[in-house]
Amino acid sequence: MSRDTLSNDSMALVADIGGTNARFALSLGGKLQTDSVQVLACNDYDNLDHAVSAYLKHQQVAVDHACMAFACPVSGQTIKMTNNHWAFNQSDMKDTLKLRSFKVINDFTAQALALPALPENTLVRIGHGEAIPGATKLIIGPGTGLGVAALKKVGDHWLPLPGEGGHAAFSPISSMDKEILGIIQQQLGYVSWESVLCGSGIERLYQAHSMLSGQTQTLKNHEITARALNGDPLCRQTLLHFCELLGRAASNAALTTGAQGGVYIAGGIIPRFPEFFAQSDFRTSFDLNDKMAGYLAGIPTNLIVHDNPGLTGACEALGNPLIH
Repeated sequence: MSRDTLSNDSMALVADIGGTNARFALSLGGKLQTDSVQVLACNDYDNLDHAVSAYLKHQQVAVDHACMAFACPVSGQTIKMTNNHWAFNQSDMKDTLKLRSFKVINDFTAQALALPALPENTLVRIGHGEAIPGATKLIIGPGTGLGVAALKKVGDHWLPLPGEGGHAAFSPISSMDKEILGIIQQQLGYVSWESVLCGSGIERLYQAHSMLSGQTQTLKNHEITARALNGDPLCRQTLLHFCELLGRAASNAALTTGAQGGVYIAGGIIPRFPEFFAQSDFRTSFDLNDKMAGYLAGIPTNLIVHDNPGLTGACEALGNPLIH
């Protein structure tokens, strides 16, 4: 289904579905209708079709087309949610929902597709740089895990380039990095970027920093961030290190993908403390390189503070012929 097929009065269903909640909305002519957004708890419904029926009944509409983003692998016909009980066959679900078209995409693919459509007032610029129009964009998002994806312009459309960059090996630079790595290696063996750049990663970093300070403490990630913002020295040190490491991970990914169209920070963690993040060493760490410092300095970095980037990306996918 092409964008042209979605006329100004074409209504479609979009969704962004995670392990806990399913976020539904309507798309009119390919544009998100923000007043239609509704969040349903996945555990309240036996499967996707039951949740869709409840949502559409509440909205008092019927739809022929849908695009849904799922926080799980979507490469085959069988969709099995990683962190809840929903599972279905794509073709069977399309029939059950009586849809003419049903696009199923990964949740981070949706986040990537949202990038060109995000309003300027939903982006917080961190540092310098100017995007090259049409150049590759990169999105990286620490949350439950660490998502990394790129977006490449192909003709008039954007092609998402999903990957598993969060599982690339953690790369220490400073002596502190190396000490932290040594501690976490004793726990995990292989240490990826996701091992330190996610909710549980903040907890690992805090525990490692506490061990280096001569005490062993454990806190939940939300406790660490709250205490850091209130001035607790060890929590503040941990959160600053987290931001610095995110800068390096983003820099590595930007160099790998050639992301001169900009780097975007997503996920559920950083938007909790945008001012702290902007004043951290994230951007200094991003720019640090021996031969490519000038290249990196030209890449803009932005924090996404949009409420529904996944739903926005699903709307973009509806009319994108590169998304099947």
